[in-house]
Amino acid sequence: MAATIFDLAEAAGVSISTVSKALNDSYSISEKTKERIRKKAEEIGYKPNARARSFARKKNGIILFAADMSKGIGFENPHLFEIVTGVERYLEEKGYSLIFKHVTVDNAPNQIKELMLSEEADGIILHAGIITKQLAFVLGKEAYPHLIIGKPNFVNTLSWIDVSHESAGQIAANYLLDKGYRGIVFLMGDPVNDQISLRRLEGINIAFEEEELTIETISGITGFDDSRRITEQILEREKIPEVILCNNNYLALGCIQSIRVKNLDIPKDIALMTFDNYPFSMLVQPTLTAIEVDMFDMGNQAARFILQKIKKPNMQTQSFCTTPVLIEREST
Repeated sequence: MAATIFDLAEAAGVSISTVSKALNDSYSISEKTKERIRKKAEEIGYKPNARARSFARKKNGIILFAADMSKGIGFENPHLFEIVTGVERYLEEKGYSLIFKHVTVDNAPNQIKELMLSEEADGIILHAGIITKQLAFVLGKEAYPHLIIGKPNFVNTLSWIDVSHESAGQIAANYLLDKGYRGIVFLMGDPVNDQISLRRLEGINIAFEEEELTIETISGITGFDDSRRITEQILEREKIPEVILCNNNYLALGCIQSIRVKNLDIPKDIALMTFDNYPFSMLVQPTLTAIEVDMFDMGNQAARFILQKIKKPNMQTQSFCTTPVLIEREST
């Protein structure tokens, strides 16, 4: 099998970008290093193809978007399409094309490495759902323009942008407290695997601590069926809470189902609030008060950042963008 640029980089003990620049006679690489890499290329029989030879000089006008796009992902992660739309719209205005790549979490390090080695694109945007420490190592090893949508849940030197879910939690809690509600239950996901739930809870706790109050949390709620079952148990209590705050629309839908079975009125008997405006909060009866984030704008911001990183590879981005907003409706 023919030697690859990765083989040459490993044999020479340098990065892929250094190999590419050396073979393209870049001024940023010393003559001594260039000569050493050329000799090593002859030793292992590496022959760069036309795309590799032109990599340091020419841009392809293509950005990759890597995410888990398994069947049903549109229902599990309704924000993904809105983010992608925002990315594509901005790139189109700048003369770039967007190519989607389905990447699984388990195989992400190998798949992303192959994509970078193929040099078919100028940069890559990755959804945080596929980011692991192993993939972070791959991304950090090479000077390849990348941006992650969503903050990784471990300390890292990667480039990422995200929504401040802590701020969203504070906005929700302050709204409910200002309305006079005190007995509030928060239905959330697994605090180990669902970092968004956990970060929203951090914001909620900040607001409650200022009032010297605490909020009841029930974790591990993964979907409609769990939410419906837990809500049934809550409504069996001698004193039911004033409000159920749900981490997403699917949990809120389960709550509504159980509340209706009990013939209770929303919000007279019990109020309901959710994070995220999509996909159900505007369609159910009563309509749901929600904390919304403009994911289209987030996609726009991601596209802008990746193009900046292509021009300035050393630019580091770790920031929050797009402010969450409150949409008050009938359920509160």
